Amino acid sequence: MELGRDLRVLVFDLDGTLVHLDVDWTYLRRRLGPLAPAESLGAAIQRLVTASSPVLAEVTSAELAALGDRRVDPDIAVTLEKLAGRYRLAVFTRNSREVAQRALAGLDLGPGAVIVGREDCARLKPAPDGLRRIMDHFRVTAAEVAVIGDTSHDVEAAAAVGAVSVVVRNDRLAHAPGGADHRVDRLSDLLTLFG
Repeated sequence: MELGRDLRVLVFDLDGTLVHLDVDWTYLRRRLGPLAPAESLGAAIQRLVTASSPVLAEVTSAELAALGDRRVDPDIAVTLEKLAGRYRLAVFTRNSREVAQRALAGLDLGPGAVIVGREDCARLKPAPDGLRRIMDHFRVTAAEVAVIGDTSHDVEAAAAVGAVSVVVRNDRLAHAPGGADHRVDRLSDLLTLFG
């Protein structure tokens, strides 16, 4: 899918795209209790979201511990602030909204910037619920939106609504997701891509 002149909103993933959270997954698995056979941690978190389980507080606590006092890298912050001068910005994450707010504290993401976390959606990415919420917030169509992330969840959510998808390389992942409309090596490459 080509980047059109109509592009107005850039929607960013958080973990792996804007910051790297080194969550202690082994500890978190123990805290969540036994998982169903073959249930991934992501599926378990979705199950907890669906049930509005208070156990989700354990997940948020682990994410906040992984964030610590780290914030967005200064180069990424500069890129976001430059993009905020030309586009409306949003964050759509499977993480807690609180984690995203802390990670992005002090950044100027422009007027009306919105963060949609797992508290805001009944279904997490790759379901496009949060993305639709962002589109409604900005009153835009899919043709006016680009989703920037590092995993197949981001690509699938964008595809589900017909938005452009851009994958930012993440060397921490074993496999780069397929199916993206565009790929960049660094977030700062978006300044050229969205020229």
